[in-house]
Amino acid sequence: MARINLLDPLLSSRIAAGEVIERPQSVLRELLDNAIDAGADEIRVSIDGGGIDRLSVSDNGSGIQREDLKLLGTRHATSKIHTQDDLYDIRTLGFRGEALYSIGAVSKLTVSTYSRESGEGSTLVIDNGHREEISSSSPDRGTTVTSENLFSEIPARRSFLKRASSEAAMCRQLLISKALAFPHVRFTFVSDGAIRLDWPKCETLKERVMFLYRTEGIADADVEALHVDGDDFSVDIIAGNSAVKRSDRKEIRVYVNNRPVDEFSIIQAVTYGYGELLPGGSFPYAAVFINDNPELVDFNIHPAKREVRIRNKAEIHHAITTLLQNGIKRKIPQITPVQKEFYLENSKHSTASFIPERKEEQAPRHTSWQHGESHLSEKISKEYREKDARWLEKAKALQEARLQKHEERPEQQEAKKEDKIHFRYIGQAFHLFLIAEADGELYLVDQHAAHERILYDELLSQKTVQSLLVPIKLELDNIGDEFLQRHAEVYTKLGIMLSRTGEGVWEINALPASCRAVESEIIDFIESSRLDEKELESRLFAIIACKAAIKAGDDIDRWSAEALLEKVFQLSEPACPHGRTFLIKLKEKDLRLMVGRTQ
Repeated sequence: MARINLLDPLLSSRIAAGEVIERPQSVLRELLDNAIDAGADEIRVSIDGGGIDRLSVSDNGSGIQREDLKLLGTRHATSKIHTQDDLYDIRTLGFRGEALYSIGAVSKLTVSTYSRESGEGSTLVIDNGHREEISSSSPDRGTTVTSENLFSEIPARRSFLKRASSEAAMCRQLLISKALAFPHVRFTFVSDGAIRLDWPKCETLKERVMFLYRTEGIADADVEALHVDGDDFSVDIIAGNSAVKRSDRKEIRVYVNNRPVDEFSIIQAVTYGYGELLPGGSFPYAAVFINDNPELVDFNIHPAKREVRIRNKAEIHHAITTLLQNGIKRKIPQITPVQKEFYLENSKHSTASFIPERKEEQAPRHTSWQHGESHLSEKISKEYREKDARWLEKAKALQEARLQKHEERPEQQEAKKEDKIHFRYIGQAFHLFLIAEADGELYLVDQHAAHERILYDELLSQKTVQSLLVPIKLELDNIGDEFLQRHAEVYTKLGIMLSRTGEGVWEINALPASCRAVESEIIDFIESSRLDEKELESRLFAIIACKAAIKAGDDIDRWSAEALLEKVFQLSEPACPHGRTFLIKLKEKDLRLMVGRTQ
């Protein structure tokens, strides 16, 4: 019996549709592209049941002639390109001729249109691959395309969809992403009969982008509109100044010829352009609109058109970096950090070295780092760098040893109380270093790295787990559901209590106190992670501790600073969980020698 046979046309069409249509958000993406290509300046999106039950896009564009409806919805039928050379000069958002074909293969697709050219209205229905006869209709303008009962005949695909509210939120985010590049178009978004977004027409890109930024609490005065022209391209950037920042790259948006794309090199150019204007771990709000010669870009890589090849990428990268460096306002004066080599070089000409020698014969009164060699030395720095690969195991071992305190004799615990350092908090330098004086020495502590270590120790000890009055619900696909059933105990070890309430539905019932500020990141991580246990735990720490920790650039009040320093001075060594030392100290005698004071 022959093993090779031709696929049924309907089956092959649904397989092909899977490359383009993943969820209601995918349907909306394609319909918006068609509406914009039709020259519409008013677009209304209406969804029911998160777009699964019904998704409709209405526009006031040029419409479709009745003759064209005969080919519409068949594979590779398009009005955007005609010859092979057109692929290298694409000026429309759609061009592959797969969108309506794919939507009609996995839902009931209805196209109702009024052609300005012919002055007649027509309706076409394609129900899960089955075409119906074209009928006359009387829409007053433009085109309305409706998708109903998405994946109703493909249960396996439908099972991967999230609940209606989640799908609706993704549709809204997609509409915002599209709308930013087209300020001259009015966009309205209606979900289950309620208007969720209504952005009127604008004159400039900044006006349109500010509709989004104002929801983040950003003022118009803190946003710059920048422009530069190149040989074959132009770049417009709407970006916040140095006072506007966030802890991730999600609001660095990149558009190439009005398409939102994922292009890391352009995101990198933006971060380079800001340089030291933003503190470490912070990223800007920036929308980058690149208009490039169509002959120099290629979107024909992926059906979703989120990827692009840019032939003059290097020139654009340089233009963006330079534009930001010269155009972003510096609200806080830039302070160049003093380099370690400066002190080492000058120490050769002084009566005493800036880095004090460690006296091996003198037994330390407290822990090794509190009265040992300065951590500016290359030797100690090298030792900490070598610990990076096993920081997770080491931190666990230190914490387990610390948890044995209840087994110690009372006299041992009393001796440790006497060893506690008594310090005087002086203040904060450069919005990064906490300065304290203790036992004739001056301590400078990197507040972010120190807080990371404290949070990690707290996570391991699980002393600050808080039950949630209202559990946080998660909705996972089948793969994520099975993965979490096998690895839920990894989250429990770090104080994230999960319970399964149904097929694909989970609840977070408790979180460590330090996680309350990063709940959304925790949810995204749980929904998307498919890692082994060891990597899962270390990555989760990076999200919880690093994001929850006080950031470089944050002001900190005296009470909080003193509380943090008190915990720092109780640590066995001043190393963050990644192995980087976060503390330096200067002895009083060395400071006196540096300024020439001998007594």
